[in-house]
Amino acid sequence: MLNRLLLFIMAACLGTLFLKMELPIPYLLGGIFAAVACKVAGSSVTWPKNWREVALLVAGYGIGRNFTADTWDKMTHQTFGVLEATLIAVAVAVVIAWWTARHTSVNLISCVMGIMPGGLTQMMLMSEDDPRADANVVVVMQTLRLVGVIVAVPFLVIHGLGAQVIQGGVTVAATSGMHWLIMLPLSFLGAFLATKFNVPTPRLLGPILATAAGSYFLGSLQPVPDLLMMAAQVSIGLYMGVMLEPKKLSATRELMPYIFCGIVLMIGVSVVVAWSLSDRYGFSLITAFLAMAPGGIAEMCLAGMSMGEDVSIILTYQLVRLLFLNICVPLGINLYFKNKITG
Repeated sequence: MLNRLLLFIMAACLGTLFLKMELPIPYLLGGIFAAVACKVAGSSVTWPKNWREVALLVAGYGIGRNFTADTWDKMTHQTFGVLEATLIAVAVAVVIAWWTARHTSVNLISCVMGIMPGGLTQMMLMSEDDPRADANVVVVMQTLRLVGVIVAVPFLVIHGLGAQVIQGGVTVAATSGMHWLIMLPLSFLGAFLATKFNVPTPRLLGPILATAAGSYFLGSLQPVPDLLMMAAQVSIGLYMGVMLEPKKLSATRELMPYIFCGIVLMIGVSVVVAWSLSDRYGFSLITAFLAMAPGGIAEMCLAGMSMGEDVSIILTYQLVRLLFLNICVPLGINLYFKNKITG
């Protein structure tokens, strides 16, 4: 317990440093870097999954409260853009997977599961249940993809796209609207229902959807206090950081150039598509890029919150892609690889 407390303090201090450097999602990055630093130094650090899931309830509320009736009206006019962005992201991932499988000893099904953006949990579970896939490869590829994007995107939006982090805290202060403690019934009810209906990543999507519904029908909801959102970011970051096992990384060295080249290609395509979406629908390039970026839904929405961007747009695009990846992509993988022998 003491080791985890010290790890949390270390991550919070790093996060404060990143905040001073005006990086988005500073405390999430602090958690990742603190855990990775301890792993590299040889320390045996862990972070309980249930602590991460409690943090996801907080993050899910923080994200979902940005969805309003006005957002719904806007998004009904952007259906084509949302589907276009989703299909392009999946198509790029498939091309990267095919290229990686051709030039390494890893089979195609493992590469497809390993590179799909936004499908970390579902792809990991599928790889564990499918004997044709190498679960170790999928874990390494998905973790490096997610961490690489989360580290690269903040630098790009700050230094390349001219974004600025809102000073004074993780969230924007607000006193109007329903009290933030409504988060408790909304988040827990959402997580419970999402689990019952087998929704992917229920601890995150459940609170997002329940809070979005609450915001739509009840009106504006207050954000959670900065300190609570900071602790949630640190906890999510620490869990992600401890997933990076040095032994697993060394066992998949041949994949590293393809993984990082794939990340660069995904980000490059995201910028091009974001420019098109921004020009077509009128929201900022930074909002469009975070909506397209191949990171996790929580991380990209939190980044948008820290920069004052339109989180409702980011949420909608990322959510549609996440649902597509968790519902349609597994079906596509099973159909394509059915009766195929992957060597």
